[in-house]
Amino acid sequence: MVAQKWPGSHVSSQPTRDRGNAELGEFLRTRRSRIAPRDVGIPDSTRRRVPGLRREELARLAGVSPDYYTRLEQGRHPTASPGVLDALARALRLSADERAHLYALAQAVDPDPPDDGAADEAESLERMLAVFGPVPAVLCGAFSDILAANDAARFLYGTDPRDLPAPERNSIHWILTSPVARALYDECWEQTATEMIGALRTESGRRPRHPRARALVAQLDARSDLFRQVWRQHDVDNCVEGTKTLRHPTAGVLRMRTDAVTIRSSPGQVFYVMFPVDSAFQPAYQKYAHSLQAPPSPESGH
Repeated sequence: MVAQKWPGSHVSSQPTRDRGNAELGEFLRTRRSRIAPRDVGIPDSTRRRVPGLRREELARLAGVSPDYYTRLEQGRHPTASPGVLDALARALRLSADERAHLYALAQAVDPDPPDDGAADEAESLERMLAVFGPVPAVLCGAFSDILAANDAARFLYGTDPRDLPAPERNSIHWILTSPVARALYDECWEQTATEMIGALRTESGRRPRHPRARALVAQLDARSDLFRQVWRQHDVDNCVEGTKTLRHPTAGVLRMRTDAVTIRSSPGQVFYVMFPVDSAFQPAYQKYAHSLQAPPSPESGH
């Protein structure tokens, strides 16, 4: 199968033709030197003066012209198109971190980055929720999908994410479609939902081809009038932080400040922590937590 040829003229953000990018070229060279010909099915019948693939071999794997790739590796081009960068990342077998570094060196936006936060990390991150103790905390992944929540968050939101169907286990979906969310956020519901839609717009703009983003947008578009209205305005937001006044069915009026805590080892996952601003939350939560630990009553038959 012949790889698609990416014309060398398709480059982005190229201010001048004589401006190069030595760091990009050096990174490509070092990554190329790590790949043995046998690893990619190339017979290694001749002695090589340097380790790794030859430039023309890598260019063939990536589907770019050898001359264009040589100019990239020599630092004679400042950047390349996202299509070329994607092809090079695949041919060089870059890790997720290396791929992100490649796009950063080229000062380009990756239209389809790999998923952040591997699934096998979710369990250890869920255990980190215990650190927040009686402070409500929710662990979210890409596109605000809910990965875990502690007991305090389940009490505050009146919802256990584990009971939701997988496609609906998403904080934006919850706030837009759940009557519990609408009642809890009360007068600040529309503002909060609008901010969250803006955050989704921002993230999906960085990953426009991601199937989860497309499925979520289609799902919300079909179920929420507010989503359709806000989405068509193309407003963006970075994150949902700040103080909100909530109306809890048992704790009453609560003032809670939301902060986002990022995780360096899993950059695609975020803890959203709700700090009580006043003293109303903790007594109500402690009563709830005590009820969870209470032994079953004799009348229950256990």
